[in-house]
Amino acid sequence: MDHQTFRTWILEDETLSTEERLKLEQHLAQCPECSRLSQSLNAALQTIRSASELPTPLEFTNRWTASLAARKREQEKKQARVLTITLTSSAFVILLVSFFTFKPEVSLISMTAGFISTVVQLLNSFQDAVSFITHLFQTLHPSTLAVTILVIAGWILLASFTLGLSIWKLALKNKEVTKQ
Repeated sequence: MDHQTFRTWILEDETLSTEERLKLEQHLAQCPECSRLSQSLNAALQTIRSASELPTPLEFTNRWTASLAARKREQEKKQARVLTITLTSSAFVILLVSFFTFKPEVSLISMTAGFISTVVQLLNSFQDAVSFITHLFQTLHPSTLAVTILVIAGWILLASFTLGLSIWKLALKNKEVTKQ
């Protein structure tokens, strides 16, 4: 005998047709195993229906509400990032297609050559800056060089400290928002 069909019907009692309900009742009268399952399910449902509702603790509700708000903000941020990337990519593709459509004298090869020449110019500028700094190191008096390095190091240290302090404040502010 196929008990699985009847077990499924017992669990899905509300969706049965009249014919299926009659077959199920006939089967329950003959099969003690399926009858026990039906009685156990009915007893469990009756217990659940008769149980009193417990009020949720206030802290739980506040935490859950704050957590939901934080999840919504994160989801909105993610959607904004995806939308920004999509729109930027689309604009870039439209710009490229328009550029090649309205400027046929510009080819991919000429753009590649322009890019390579720009990279070479950047590298030459970097090389010039390195040679300038090397020349300064060779010509400056050691005490002037030491003072210059200390001033630059101080500015870098101050900038790093300010950045770290800003990040720390943002983290604290974010922690306070998530607690509420």
